[in-house]
Amino acid sequence: MRRRGFISNLALALPMAHAADGFAARIQELSESINTAENEKALWERIRQEFLFHTGLVHFNTGSLGATPRRVLEAMSGWMYQLEGDPVSNVFGPLGYRMEQVRAKAAALLGATLEEMLIVENTTSAMNSVALSLAKHLKPGDEILTTNHEHPGGAVCWEYLVKNHGVKLIQISMPAPVKDQAQIIQLVKDHLTPRTRICSFSHVDTITGLQMPIRAISELTRPREIFLVCDGAQAPGMLQVDVKKLGVDTYASSSHKWLLAPKGSGLLYIRKEMQDQIQPLPFSTGYQAYTAATGTRNVVNVLGHGMAIDFHMAIGSSRVEARSKSLSIQLRNRLSENPNLELLTPTQPELATGLVSFKLKKSTAAEVFTRLQKEHNILVKVVAKPEYNAIRFSTHVYNNEEETERTAKAIERILKS
Repeated sequence: MRRRGFISNLALALPMAHAADGFAARIQELSESINTAENEKALWERIRQEFLFHTGLVHFNTGSLGATPRRVLEAMSGWMYQLEGDPVSNVFGPLGYRMEQVRAKAAALLGATLEEMLIVENTTSAMNSVALSLAKHLKPGDEILTTNHEHPGGAVCWEYLVKNHGVKLIQISMPAPVKDQAQIIQLVKDHLTPRTRICSFSHVDTITGLQMPIRAISELTRPREIFLVCDGAQAPGMLQVDVKKLGVDTYASSSHKWLLAPKGSGLLYIRKEMQDQIQPLPFSTGYQAYTAATGTRNVVNVLGHGMAIDFHMAIGSSRVEARSKSLSIQLRNRLSENPNLELLTPTQPELATGLVSFKLKKSTAAEVFTRLQKEHNILVKVVAKPEYNAIRFSTHVYNNEEETERTAKAIERILKS
């Protein structure tokens, strides 16, 4: 029995190792099958086959966590078996070296240079590193300008500086929905003072799905020598991102959301011209994936991060963004027919994203969330600010038109009852 079990396990391990080695070929195969699909419906159905969702589950909460594709997971399994066959030689050898390729892919994805890109675990850890590094430039009474819609993971770092460095946190009270870009820009202008040292804004508002006009904001901050920090947790993998065009000094993101990377995958961009002023301790000995300051990394996770970028690029950033927004518009229009729902998300194309939120006039967000999950197998998100009594929907490449209609009908039934 023991010998038979050993042979069985060996037979399982060998295909996993080959899965990793053949990943590039399988990505190429995926790209070809996508580009030769008979029509749009066939294209997106082909992509849906790459995911491991339980039968019947509608996952409308990519804004919290995305689902990693099957072929990425299979390749990671292969790397893991390879690594454990000779841990030291692989971590500090051929597998570890490949982490730099991932950094290069990430830089290309965000429009940065290799010397500006860092591999991190998530947006929160990146924001914490940036905030602690910027603390040396602050004096008691200096101001950090942000909004009341920031994710707790992107706000806790500034709250820490308020508590421990005597600075002031100024929050713009965000309207929902926002009227237009001009309204946001005016709000920022109105809150800038001679004491403003840092502006910290989300690229995509986690509450309403609003796409902030970061480029226009940078045109206000840079002439004033104000540090512009961007929480990009909800953008890469859903929107096409170019950090140079945005004009930010730092950009932090979580790839395990819309980029569909393994959980615990993130990116941090620090503009070259600002690196003498922004020097996070974990990267004080270099921006490479592994340095004396980072310590040992989860090599397989980092390689899986790179594979997820390959998967994303096989589909195409522009195609992904168009699909996410198209489904979001369909869901937004369908749910707007319900008199018991109030839209919190802007409808202007330049402000809208793949996130859409609705305030409930009837029932509570928690109740609707629970009933959608238990009775209809539909997963959404309760908006973090209780005063809105709202639910949020994320639409991504593995969702489809049938799911938006199914969700609209389910909410109608719940609110009628």
